[in-house]
Amino acid sequence: MFFKPQTLRVLVAFWLGLLVAPCPMPAQTSDVLGPDGQDQYAELSSSLEKAIQAEKQDLEQLGKSLEELKRWQNLWAGELTAARLQLSAVGNLMSLSSPALEDLDKALGSLKQTVDGAAARVKEFQDKHTEIAAKLSALAEQRAANQTRMETLKTRRDDLPIIRTLAGQLKEANELFKQKEKRLGEFQDIYQKLIDDWSTVRDEGTALLERLNKRIAERKREDLFRRSRNPLAVLDLTELRRDLDNAALLISQGLQPRFWAELGTALWKAGGVLLVTSILVFAIVEWLFFRFRRLSEAFLGRYDRSAKPWYFLTLNLLTHSLPLAGATLFVFGYTLARDLYDTSVFLRALCQILIVWLLTSWVIHFLRAVKETFRPERFAFAARRVRLLVSSGRWLLLAYVVLQESLGRASALLVLYRFALETAFLAWSLVFWREVRRKAFETPPSWMVGRPWTSNVFMALGYGIALAGLLLELAGYGLLATFWYVGWARSLVVGLWLFLFFKSLVEWDMAVSAAAPFDPDSEEETRSSFRWLMVKTLWGVWFFAGILGILLAWGAKQALIVAFFRLLNTPLPFGGLNFRVLGLLYASVIVAVTYVGTKWLKRLVKNRLLRHSGLERGLQESVVSIAGYVLWFMGILAALNALGFSGTSLTVAFGALGVGLGFGLQNIFNNFISGLILLFERPIQVGDSIEIDGTWGEVRRITVRSTIVQTVDNASLIVPNSEFISGRVLNWSFKDLRIRRNINVGVAYGSDVELVRRTLLEIAEAHPLVYKQPEPSVLFVDFGDSALLFRLRFWTTVPVCLQVETDVRFEIHRLFQQRGIEIAFPQLDVHVRTMPVASEKAGGTGAEPRGSSGVFADGRVPKGRHGP
Repeated sequence: MFFKPQTLRVLVAFWLGLLVAPCPMPAQTSDVLGPDGQDQYAELSSSLEKAIQAEKQDLEQLGKSLEELKRWQNLWAGELTAARLQLSAVGNLMSLSSPALEDLDKALGSLKQTVDGAAARVKEFQDKHTEIAAKLSALAEQRAANQTRMETLKTRRDDLPIIRTLAGQLKEANELFKQKEKRLGEFQDIYQKLIDDWSTVRDEGTALLERLNKRIAERKREDLFRRSRNPLAVLDLTELRRDLDNAALLISQGLQPRFWAELGTALWKAGGVLLVTSILVFAIVEWLFFRFRRLSEAFLGRYDRSAKPWYFLTLNLLTHSLPLAGATLFVFGYTLARDLYDTSVFLRALCQILIVWLLTSWVIHFLRAVKETFRPERFAFAARRVRLLVSSGRWLLLAYVVLQESLGRASALLVLYRFALETAFLAWSLVFWREVRRKAFETPPSWMVGRPWTSNVFMALGYGIALAGLLLELAGYGLLATFWYVGWARSLVVGLWLFLFFKSLVEWDMAVSAAAPFDPDSEEETRSSFRWLMVKTLWGVWFFAGILGILLAWGAKQALIVAFFRLLNTPLPFGGLNFRVLGLLYASVIVAVTYVGTKWLKRLVKNRLLRHSGLERGLQESVVSIAGYVLWFMGILAALNALGFSGTSLTVAFGALGVGLGFGLQNIFNNFISGLILLFERPIQVGDSIEIDGTWGEVRRITVRSTIVQTVDNASLIVPNSEFISGRVLNWSFKDLRIRRNINVGVAYGSDVELVRRTLLEIAEAHPLVYKQPEPSVLFVDFGDSALLFRLRFWTTVPVCLQVETDVRFEIHRLFQQRGIEIAFPQLDVHVRTMPVASEKAGGTGAEPRGSSGVFADGRVPKGRHGP
């Protein structure tokens, strides 16, 4: 605006040429400058003349810009006067004892625009002022450099025409620089004054805006509990006719193209290019929402919804409402971002209409989805009645919004219309709840069995909501009645979503609990841990979202919500420590995240970092466990810090822990140190097959306190770590998985012992899991009482030893039968010696049977007896 690049290039060329000019010049001759030197100075003089002409043009253009700026200053002075009048009008309105709430809302919107405009002006003028300051700084540097070059020329001969010409040109350039500095200073003074004036308007408007917001909040509270006209007392035909005429006039204006043209012009002035860009982005996002909804419906249709009906119902409701929710958020967000909610009646009404339509759509689609998913025949009538109420109430509420924004809250027609709606809602409630009670007593649902009072609670709540609002209206508290109904309507929608998410989380929680059995080597455990963390986190989010939703449903402002979270963050002194509820929540989250993160870290180290390392399995498990301990240590420190433990308190806590170790915690500490010894020394390690008190098992995990051993019967044996350090443990796979097994077999006397030997060796050598070296061997152990005893010895590995023994025994039985080798079994020969019968010696009379069985030795039964 103030300098041309050509001028700067010419000046730079001039000074560079001057620096390379020959110096000093001798004083003896007048023509010591040769033709080349005089040509060089002539060229410099020509360049300087061009620079002077460019500076003159810049100075002339600068004067024109200054005149234009002064004209704009007059226009801005008018805007400044209008802004000050606006501030004065708002101040006068606030000085009234009881200004109308509608007037305060309009003043709030106009004041926001004034403050935003003043802030924009201040920023614009500050940028211009900064630009002028930079130009002045550059000009001052040029003047200083010019002065230096003039001092340099004084050392040359001044009796030469070319030197005098250059000196005069430099002097003229200096004068031009001074004039330019003066005009730039005028620019700077004007912008500084504008900055000061508009900053004053901005600061006063900001302070007034804060006071106005407080006054509006106070006015709303006052109007909420202030008695107004009774709806039965506003039956003035004249006033009603006037309101009807106003409503008809507004409708007729809304049907004219001029109204929409003016509305579009106002929106264009408020948004401009940003409005067009926002509409284009909104159209693209809405198209994506519609596409996503279609794809989601097709995707969800492929799954069986019987396992998680509420989960799929919630997803269906969310995806179905995405386009409408996106449109509502766009209009509401744009209106608030541009501060148009308080100034544009059309946009405010449109926001309220979209919100009403969205909330009622959720209820209608929920009832429809419940009917399609569960088919509740018992209370189908209730769903039909509620859906009819919401569907018809939607249009009635839209008409109420239009009347309120068009005629104002104090309109007699609006009061009468609201009274009619409240009366109709009470009548519907009486009919609906009476029928619900009759159906509930005839066929009560499962959740009401044994709890008949629940129906009375719901009925009392329904009657109370409808009747209380109507009584407030009749008492003259119309705004309070409106707040009452709106609060319960919002709470109903919040409760609907809380119920849906509750049922979905219950289904998800049940699915996670029944996901997979315990298997420490499976990746499913890590995934289940992550899902468990997600479920628990979502439960916490559900709880706090419910509290926040209820607060917002009843009109809680930002200050109340901030106060609520500030209450959660209030320190609670306990001894020398300060605990906070939020700190406890943070600590719980940190511990849960550490728990899941430890599993993910162990999986990463085991399956990624150490997978192809070549280390032993036990050493890998030791590295994995140590990594988990390190992460747990860091997580516990972070959790303690979140709870409020400082460095000093942690020192005290560790000191108390040291005292506890000397008394009741010494066993726990002993097991912990023993676990570390097991991890580093590794006398046993994960995967080893050990024998404890005659029980075989495999080491599955070495934890902080104990070692988990899984027996062959799939029973988990929990052994304290200290027992492995201080006691004796038989480790069958320590440093070597090979194991020698013995199979004893006895053959009958007379068998071919060489055939037996060859057969046993053949069986052992043929098995693929039997080592060839050391070779299998057969021992002739002994001559038994009933058999010749042989022992087959072979080497195999610990994990398959039992299976190998079983296979070998099956093969021994098969080949022995095939080759005629008899497997002996214990035999006992009993020799019975017959004694002389006593009855024969006695002549066969009066003899009693011998023995306790009551029979003779030859087996005869005495007379009169028929068996034992």
